[in-house]
Amino acid sequence: MVKRQTVWLSTMMVLSLMLIGYYTLGTPASPSTQDVNASGSTSVVPTNANSLGATKTVAKTSTSTAPASKPTSSLANDWFAQTSLDQMQSESKVIQTLQNEISDPHVSQAAASSAYSQLTAIQTQQAEANKIHDLLTSSYPDSLVIFNPQGEVHVWVEASSLSPTSAVKVIDLVSQTLGIQSNQVIVSAHV
Repeated sequence: MVKRQTVWLSTMMVLSLMLIGYYTLGTPASPSTQDVNASGSTSVVPTNANSLGATKTVAKTSTSTAPASKPTSSLANDWFAQTSLDQMQSESKVIQTLQNEISDPHVSQAAASSAYSQLTAIQTQQAEANKIHDLLTSSYPDSLVIFNPQGEVHVWVEASSLSPTSAVKVIDLVSQTLGIQSNQVIVSAHV
């Protein structure tokens, strides 16, 4: 029963993200963003420099010039939607591989157990990312949460810039929600 629910949930998530991708296809991303980490330092980082974790691939974004008629907020929404879609597609591939490994009768019990642990971790991260996204909705039009292999959490929020006070609020919210130290949270503004 749990496997069927997991497959169904994974399928629905991929299909919904594919629909989002369909509507955002062909829209370019902004070439840079502003990063603020727990120490309060700020730096400009290319948008394609984020990592999605050991079991995830790096999201590739276009840096071509956008049509002049599109508002900036639309470009940000497109970037958030496309990056979320890329993240979900890579997670979906990993989930499918892990599910195949779990259900394969030729795989050892230890390997199946390890695959199950990885699958559970990915699903937990997805639920936590959704929870943080929902909590940030009141302050920011859009957000994206990415877990990286070093145990850090990178949060992208739709804003032209982040004041140190705003960044600290987001860092505190994420660290309290996930039960991690604030120095493990990186906040970036993206327009």
